[in-house]
Amino acid sequence: MKPLSLSTPDAKHLRIDGISPLLAMCLQELPAILEKRDSSAARHRLFPDPTRADAKANDDWQQHVAPELRHLFVSAGETVVRDLTALTGETLTFPAEHANAWMSALNQARLILGELHEITDHDMDPDNLDPRIPKQRAVLLIHLYGYLLQLFVDHEQPGSV
Repeated sequence: MKPLSLSTPDAKHLRIDGISPLLAMCLQELPAILEKRDSSAARHRLFPDPTRADAKANDDWQQHVAPELRHLFVSAGETVVRDLTALTGETLTFPAEHANAWMSALNQARLILGELHEITDHDMDPDNLDPRIPKQRAVLLIHLYGYLLQLFVDHEQPGSV
C-alpha cells in the first residue's frame, strides 16, 4: 500500500493516492457529518458571535453574515460529495480548483465532530482508540481528516507544486 499523498497529475487536477480502505470509509462518512452542521452545538461552533460585548453587532452578524457563510459551507460540502464519487481503489482525482472546498469541508467536519462529541484536548490522545466507541471514533475521524487537511495546506503553500 502506498503512503497517503496529494499530488498534481496535471495542471487542472489533484490526486489523493494511498487511500486505505479505512480512510475510504471515513471519507464516505463526510456527507453525513456535514449534514449535522445545523445542530445547535455545531452551529454555535461554526457560526460564533464575533464579539462578547456588542449584542447588536452579534445580531447583525447572525442575520447578514452567518447565512452567507453557511451557504459557502454547504457549497463546499456539495463539491466534495460530488468529488467523492470518483473514488476508485486507493485513488481519488478531482479538479484542482476544488482544493479550497476540500479544506473547508474537512475543517467543518472536524469542528462538527468535536462539538457533537464534546471532544476535549485530553480526548485527542490517539493512543488506544476504539472505533466502536462513538466519541473515540470521532477522535479518529478528527485525526484522519486533520492529516488530510494538512496535506492540502502543505500542497497549497507557494513552491510546493
